[in-house]
Amino acid sequence: MPAIPPAILKKLYLKNSLRNEEGGFSLALQNTIAPGVILGFKGVTVDGRNVPLEGVTVIQPDGTAVPATGISESSPLLFPAGATVTLKVQGTTLPPGNHQINIRVVVKDVGPLEIPVADRV
Repeated sequence: MPAIPPAILKKLYLKNSLRNEEGGFSLALQNTIAPGVILGFKGVTVDGRNVPLEGVTVIQPDGTAVPATGISESSPLLFPAGATVTLKVQGTTLPPGNHQINIRVVVKDVGPLEIPVADRV
């Protein structure tokens, strides 16, 4: 059983933030749960298809961009309560309509989590 129920994790997604950008798409996550430390990104799927993590960049609350592959135990991402991070995904644009996105991360003191996102472009 997950440490944090999916219904709670779903609330991390900032509604209506899913949008196409040049060469890809972006979405925002806002920490409405508790302070956290992300120790790694393990995967992103869009409508059931894996997206290469090499194309995912995380924009931290201070505006610093970090490749998702660069986030690790030795280089964690601090995710304070109330903070917002933006994920920019290059190489995948979304057709108009509804989309299901799953973001898999490892969080310190919690373990692996899957953040479900459902929205439309």
